[in-house]
Amino acid sequence: MTIRNLFRRRDMDGIDVYFPPTRATIKSLLFQLVPTRYRAQRYNRQLRREIEERPDGALIVWPRENSSQLYYVFHGMAGGLGIQPLTVLRETGLIHNNLVLLKDYYRFFYQAGLNAEITDVDGIIARLRKCREELSHVRQTYCSGPSSGGYAAILFGHYLQVDVVYAFAPVTLLNLDDLKRFGGCKDIGRITEEHCDLSRLLAKHNGRTRYKIFYCEGHARDRKYAERLQNLPGVELYPQPGTTHNVIQAIYESGRLGEIFDSPPSSAAVE
Repeated sequence: MTIRNLFRRRDMDGIDVYFPPTRATIKSLLFQLVPTRYRAQRYNRQLRREIEERPDGALIVWPRENSSQLYYVFHGMAGGLGIQPLTVLRETGLIHNNLVLLKDYYRFFYQAGLNAEITDVDGIIARLRKCREELSHVRQTYCSGPSSGGYAAILFGHYLQVDVVYAFAPVTLLNLDDLKRFGGCKDIGRITEEHCDLSRLLAKHNGRTRYKIFYCEGHARDRKYAERLQNLPGVELYPQPGTTHNVIQAIYESGRLGEIFDSPPSSAAVE
């Protein structure tokens, strides 16, 4: 399976983050009249069929022997990385590094795992650690992702003690009622308080990780999510001009996407 198949482009307007809009056909326009809950359920069933057919599609490892850096890249709930994924990887230079690309087929903020074998957060952590161990030439590790993928980047970056997390408009407080109604899983009981509220998780720094939070300052919800983490150890806020939830697209259109990812030495730690 290729990266293109894993991260198919999904446009995202920041209003409906639970499933992507489709092309404007008569059928799709009529489908917009269907209540959100039922539209989400239909899309969730489609993704479940996909992961049953290709269980390995939720995690792809792309090694680069000439790079000492490893990036864990998490897709958002609407699918993809905000803009065409290969554009993100090329513009940022990430395409030249070791990559682990993850997709949340269950649309449950990665709380339901990745497939039938990796069924929870602990399972994902164990698998990602194994990825790092198998790439013995890697010296620095990073996490990145937009929206719910930004949430995952922070969550797993904390446990994996990566060097830097790059989170784009991350969700930092889960609305469990909405997640139960619109997500692809119903078992919200598995979500701990620290995983529900990332400010609780990051209150105790892991001794290593820096968390770079990017968001559009004119997007009230994203600004609120980001500011909940302000002043926590290791957290750095990077407000961007604009009002869109798709801050990656805003940065790309400004011509600055290639400047976002830096590579501090692995010994860098936040006091």
